[in-house]
Amino acid sequence: METIKAVVQKVVQEGKHGPFAVATSDQLEGSVTFSLEPTVWEEDEWPEEGMVVLLKKLRQKRAGWRAKTGRFFRPSDEQTANRKEHDMLERMKAFIESFRTKWFPTDDDKTWKEWVDYKERETRDLIGLFGSNVRDGFKRRAIFLLLVPEKELNPIYWTEEVGKFYSKPEFLKVLNPDLLGYATELIVEFCTMLKPAHCDKSKYYRSVGDGFNIYMTVPDKYHDALCFYNDCILLLLTILPEEQCERIFPLFSLRDISAYSDLESSSGYEPFRHLLYSKADEKWKKRADNVMRQVIENELAGRAKPRESWENALCRYADIIDSQSYGGSTNYSIDLYADQINFLVSNNHYGHKLISSWIIVRIFKILSADTYKQIRYRVARFMVFGNKEEFRVWNDEILQCAETILSEFGQDDKGLAQRIQSAIEEGKKQSADYEKKQADAKKAEEDILSQMR
Repeated sequence: METIKAVVQKVVQEGKHGPFAVATSDQLEGSVTFSLEPTVWEEDEWPEEGMVVLLKKLRQKRAGWRAKTGRFFRPSDEQTANRKEHDMLERMKAFIESFRTKWFPTDDDKTWKEWVDYKERETRDLIGLFGSNVRDGFKRRAIFLLLVPEKELNPIYWTEEVGKFYSKPEFLKVLNPDLLGYATELIVEFCTMLKPAHCDKSKYYRSVGDGFNIYMTVPDKYHDALCFYNDCILLLLTILPEEQCERIFPLFSLRDISAYSDLESSSGYEPFRHLLYSKADEKWKKRADNVMRQVIENELAGRAKPRESWENALCRYADIIDSQSYGGSTNYSIDLYADQINFLVSNNHYGHKLISSWIIVRIFKILSADTYKQIRYRVARFMVFGNKEEFRVWNDEILQCAETILSEFGQDDKGLAQRIQSAIEEGKKQSADYEKKQADAKKAEEDILSQMR
């Protein structure tokens, strides 16, 4: 990636190596840093936060991306971006034409057309071909129709819609190795070509009704295709050989393809959550976890900002790890889970609300082995001293956990023991006050009833 459009998030006038700025872009994960020295920044004036810039000659470093040249974004650059999309579509058409020449011999066109026209067809008819004994050439046509992103790019005769992606990628599971490799190649090419042309900021429209407003979220035109390809890649990570997974994993987006927020849900890192719950080899879960931690560290250090305010990486990560604790077991090794919890309760994260008090019971249950004692201690310290949410003992389960902490760590950490004991006493007092109020209310009602007899 040589050139990107980015938004300035931070300007540092006196850096260790001179003035610099930090920007983020929809075209890549993480942040991009660029110097404001004349050798890099081509303008007379420095940019301000929120300004759009054009960055070139990108290089990836350990802490993120670096741009070797930069300048303000101009109207002519928008025209260039449109030309790039046009060029992308032309490249895709050329790729599809090469695919058509290689895999769709014209000798089969007549038979294929007869099958399509025999009755009204739909997506399940295409999927049904994979379980039949027809030649692989016809199955390749069906796979192509299930994966092609839009009608204008489809050279195969078909009377119904394409690019709507109503079906799930489960059909990939029934393909033989040759057809699976063919499908993977299509997914890789389509995903690679569409990603740079996709705008991941949804548009919001307001529709005024009879006394109420309706807000609609409208994602970019390539949203559905890229979501489907991301789901396909997640599934492929569970069924492809490791060497092929190495190729597709970098294309897997841990963050939702487009930003959105509505009354029921909002965007974040749901693909990462789905990967942790999937049957993919733990290697990919660990690698994804490392990527998430880098995003978190970049945001905390100010090198990057969340795409939207509600997509704070640390809070989203904590919510996802919390969800792994609900049932008292995980969908991957306890060692990886322990490492995730250890990361959450690190000193760098003190002051954030990351672990709900009632979840600590589940965490201690999962990490009950002696080898995790130090992590349990760090969790206890974080819950009492570091979590933004005050530690309270408000039910029997948390009381049991608090007593366990006292028994296990109270002798060695008097400060922790004192705070835990105070929380227990305050919890008992509040419980007694509540029971007294309930009893008083019950007696008051009985007194009224006695007067009615």
